[in-house]
Amino acid sequence: MTAMPTDGSPDDLAARVQRLHVPEPKADREALLLKVGFVLVLVGLILVGAGYWGASGTAKVAEQIPYAISGGAGGLALVVVGAALIMRYSLARLFRYWLVRTLYEHQVQTDRTVEALARVEAALRDR
Repeated sequence: MTAMPTDGSPDDLAARVQRLHVPEPKADREALLLKVGFVLVLVGLILVGAGYWGASGTAKVAEQIPYAISGGAGGLALVVVGAALIMRYSLARLFRYWLVRTLYEHQVQTDRTVEALARVEAALRDR
């Protein structure tokens, strides 16, 4: 990126800000991950239910183990992965909101400080 000469005017600043390219978060990808997370949780719960259904149909433990492994463990793994995707999406939204809120509060505090300093400057000038 090359440095461009500036004259320091507000119009120049506005023009430079318009030329800035700030990438936005990939909202489509995040929404897709959220949907995938919900689907994985749902499929995992169905697998756990199917594993239970299959294991409950027999009294022999040796016949119940494959149902417990495939349905129970596999379904539980899908539930955990899906919940992690949902949590990741939720935390990303929370942190973005928190960052914007913090920036806003800092801007308000800066504006108040500038106004107070302007009043002090005006009071000292009037002396």
